[in-house]
Amino acid sequence: MATFNIQGKVVNKDTKLGVPMALVKAYEIDKVGAGYNTDLVVEGLTDLNGNFNLTFAWSYDISIPGNRPDIIFKATQKIDGVDKVIYNENPATETRWNIGDILSVTLEAENCISIMPTPTGRPYDTLFVFTRVGVIGVNNIHTTGAGASGYAYPDINPAAPNSREANSPFGSTLDIAGWFGQFTDTVRYKIQYSSDGINFSDIYDPLYNSYYEFSPDGGNWITVAMGPFTEGGQSNVYKMPYIEKPGQPWIFPDLIAKWDTTKVINGRVTLRIQGFRWNAAGTVLAPSVALFIDPSYGTLKLMLDNTPPVSKLNKIKHNSSDVNVCDIVDFISGDLSIEFEASDSNGHLREYVLNAMYGHNVVVSPVPANGTDNYSNHIGPTRHWNGGISTVNYASATYTAAKMPTCAYQFRLDVTKRTTNGYGLIYIGVEDTMHITLKRS
Repeated sequence: MATFNIQGKVVNKDTKLGVPMALVKAYEIDKVGAGYNTDLVVEGLTDLNGNFNLTFAWSYDISIPGNRPDIIFKATQKIDGVDKVIYNENPATETRWNIGDILSVTLEAENCISIMPTPTGRPYDTLFVFTRVGVIGVNNIHTTGAGASGYAYPDINPAAPNSREANSPFGSTLDIAGWFGQFTDTVRYKIQYSSDGINFSDIYDPLYNSYYEFSPDGGNWITVAMGPFTEGGQSNVYKMPYIEKPGQPWIFPDLIAKWDTTKVINGRVTLRIQGFRWNAAGTVLAPSVALFIDPSYGTLKLMLDNTPPVSKLNKIKHNSSDVNVCDIVDFISGDLSIEFEASDSNGHLREYVLNAMYGHNVVVSPVPANGTDNYSNHIGPTRHWNGGISTVNYASATYTAAKMPTCAYQFRLDVTKRTTNGYGLIYIGVEDTMHITLKRS
């Protein structure tokens, strides 16, 4: 009996930040004919920094060549109460054959929630500046200059590895962060949004934060409401961590709003800050006279889109005759065609793929022409890709019985948008499926 140890870290593919509380599963791979069998050998959760350490026993004699484990990884993370796959290796191309006693890996996950980097000291000035949305820094948002679009990752080169994320709009609940300089003379603030840049409305979503309370017997984290409050003649004002508990560690010292954007109409919005101080009597909140709004990053433009994409399989035909779900089709000759719609009315489509699956997670390969596409093929001045209706064809002469044997099949259309909540995509795996059985003899 041998013992193997796997040490590693799950990181966000784009930001390289650690991914906390992800369930990492290690599978042992056996090649069987043209396919693979997978057996779960160990699983475990990442810590708050994305690190994991897994150990498992192996009963084979590892002194015999080829008897060491062959390993692939899969990782999931609970997002909005649902376990979502954030990393999944292909046994055909990503198996680690005959691993050593200790294996070190870094798994680069997609569409995941990362840790939030902890900011350090307050700026020694009178400036206010927006800093990030989630983990996306304002330097990666098109928020300045003429024609600022409000998209994250603007105009990435189509040749870049992450180009399908280019021009990402924002949606769901956003963590908005910013810094008030030490000498702003500001004790309360409002954060407001506008769809036209002229008429502004208050954001009034609840905001909570936690500070660390020291004690000789061991400290504790205390959670407090930061707003919105009605105080000193002003409504919808929020408290500032370093004003409320100066010198205490705060979990999120720069978090100024958790904004539910589903209450807002889709489109580009502008965010701004208003700072307030108490009057001499300490009874009325008046506009801060010392607050300097950074001319470039003191306002924040964001493109919002909270509309899901369309993922719909319209019809299946065999040699021009309609096929109903659950039909048994004699696929001996001719074509099997599937008409489907992968679209987004707002032009923020990211990717789609139509797969034919059978047996135990076997995917028919290659995907036919028109069966998959992504935004990197459509980047242009409009920053839009709407998708549309397409048809794929499985020609019996090309997709022989060796590639598509007699079996029950699931045709699965998977559509993804580019909308992000600042940590990951919010419209991933929007699916539609149909099932039929194919007979090849």
